[in-house]
Amino acid sequence: MRSWSSVQPHHSHRLAERSGWKKSGMTLIEIMISISILAAIMAFAWSSFALSASKQERMQEINERLHGVEQAVNRIVRDMSTAFMTVHGNDKSQTEERYKTGFLGDNDRVDFTSMGYVRMFRNEKVGDQSEISYFVKVMDNEEGISERYLVRREQAPINDDFTKGGTIIPLLDHVQSFKLQYWDDSKADRAVNSDGWIDEWDTETTEFENRLPSRIKIEIEIDDPLGSDEPMLITTQAQIHLTEALDF
Repeated sequence: MRSWSSVQPHHSHRLAERSGWKKSGMTLIEIMISISILAAIMAFAWSSFALSASKQERMQEINERLHGVEQAVNRIVRDMSTAFMTVHGNDKSQTEERYKTGFLGDNDRVDFTSMGYVRMFRNEKVGDQSEISYFVKVMDNEEGISERYLVRREQAPINDDFTKGGTIIPLLDHVQSFKLQYWDDSKADRAVNSDGWIDEWDTETTEFENRLPSRIKIEIEIDDPLGSDEPMLITTQAQIHLTEALDF
């Protein structure tokens, strides 16, 4: 016959095992709570990652936009600096006018002949002279929506009308305004501290015959890349090197 003392240790060991199993296990509620906490942490992490990626993408778009604006302005300044005109090409005594040089500038458009043409194809039978224009034109974008573009027109070689023909290429989109002014050295020299900026220049008139402005002030307003309601204003100047008509 077993004594109580011999049974009790075995019974205590089994109770200890059961007690240990209860302490090391997890209930269904605890598992569900853990999963919920883990899901919340993952959702927060994903939200932070998505927000960071969105901001990075937006900053990249802004940088690309500003880089495009910088390239466009540099192109305008470079083109205007190569403007020229000749006396020989504009000789009205010729029975047939094959080409015509000149400079026609308004407050929002400029047409001129340039010496900065770059050949696009090998053995292209043209010189380094071309007609160039800058103005704002309403055009449809890739989605078929009308937008205001600053466009560049170029025609090579020069023909009998330096304001027409050629190819028109969009240079900048979302343009609100394009303004130009021209510096007249003779007007500035008439009086001390006189302002030489004028809104028009036409080499067909007697006042500006056979001479070009020495500088052109350029102001362009575009939609703010940062998203504000106020437009971004870009202001610069182009210096024309050949201000007197060439005779050859």
